[in-house]
Amino acid sequence: MSASSYDAIPDFGLLYDHVPLYKERADVGFYVEEAKQARGSVLELGCGTGRILLPIARADCTVVGLDSSRQMLERCRTKLAAESALESRVTLHQSDMAAFDLGATFALIIAPFRVFQHLTTIDAQLRFLASVAKHLSAGGRFIFDVFNPRFAILVGADGAEHEDTPDTRLPDGRTFRRAYRIARVRWVDQVSESELIYYVDGKRYVQAFEMRWFLQAELQHLLVRAGFRVRQVYGDFARGPLVDGAPEQVVVAQKGSGE
Repeated sequence: MSASSYDAIPDFGLLYDHVPLYKERADVGFYVEEAKQARGSVLELGCGTGRILLPIARADCTVVGLDSSRQMLERCRTKLAAESALESRVTLHQSDMAAFDLGATFALIIAPFRVFQHLTTIDAQLRFLASVAKHLSAGGRFIFDVFNPRFAILVGADGAEHEDTPDTRLPDGRTFRRAYRIARVRWVDQVSESELIYYVDGKRYVQAFEMRWFLQAELQHLLVRAGFRVRQVYGDFARGPLVDGAPEQVVVAQKGSGE
C-alpha cells in the first residue's frame, strides 16, 4: 500500500478537524440521509477522521470506513472511543482505495469530498470502480462527489499561496493557519498539481497532491464503461440541478447498465 500524503505531517488528523472549510461543509446531512434510506450497511471510502462516518453511525446505521492514512484512522478511532455507543456499528480498515477487497457487500457505498479526484489515471479510476462494483449488493448504490470545474480559477492559477484558514487555536494551545496553491495545471491530463501549506506554531508543512477534474459527460461515460448506470447528478448537496456555476457534481449510480 502506498504511503498517504496525509501521514507526512505530524498531528494531521487534529489539524484536519479544525479547518473551518471542512467543519462547515454542507455534505454531512446529504450523506446521512442517503445512508438512512439505504436500509443496509454502508461503506465509506476515504472516511478520514470520521467527519461523515460518525454522523452516519449516530443515525443508527452500520458503517464500514476505509482509508489509506494511518493518522486519519487513528484520529477517527480516538473520536469513536469517546462515543462508546457507536463502536458496535463501526468497523475501520486501512487500505488503498484504488484496489480493495473486504469480502463483503453493501447497500450503499459512498466516496465523499472529492475522493475520486485523487485517482488521476483512467486505469486507476476503472480499478477503483471495479472494486466498488464488487462490493455492492443487488440494487445497491454508489454515491460520490467531485467539484464542478471553475475554469477561471484554473486559468488564473499563479503558483502563489492563498490563505484559506486564518490563525486558529488547537485544543493543546498551539495555533495554525493554512494556505493553498495550484503549482501547475496539466491541461491534457486534466490534473491540478496542488499544495496545502500548514503553518503550525510557525513551522511550515506542505501536503502536495494531484487532483483530477472531470466534466459531467466524461463522468457518465466512465461510469457506464465500468458497468454502472447513472441515476441522478446534482449540482449541490441540497439536490439542486447541475448547471453552469454549480459548485459540485454529486453522482448517484447503480451497478448494471440495464433497467
